Amino acid sequence: MMQELTAIARKIMELFRYFRIRRGEYLSVKLIRSKQYLWKDIEEEAFNHAVDELIRLGYIERIDNPAGWKLLDAGDDSLKQLSLDF
Repeated sequence: MMQELTAIARKIMELFRYFRIRRGEYLSVKLIRSKQYLWKDIEEEAFNHAVDELIRLGYIERIDNPAGWKLLDAGDDSLKQLSLDF
């Protein structure tokens, strides 16, 4: 059963789908910044909380080089259940 995500966490997961990130691949901070308009109304603290939520759920993990997040099995499975909103 898929965990219900906050709106911001869902938006982050939708970016993995938008950029066609697959299990084991990563979404870089650079790619996220390329969609800056999506985040204009979201405070950094709220964004970080959503990232922490996704990490806690085992959907993604933080990577340092390049800076970003790796999509894990649970995250890939959840993407198959999400509809793309943009």
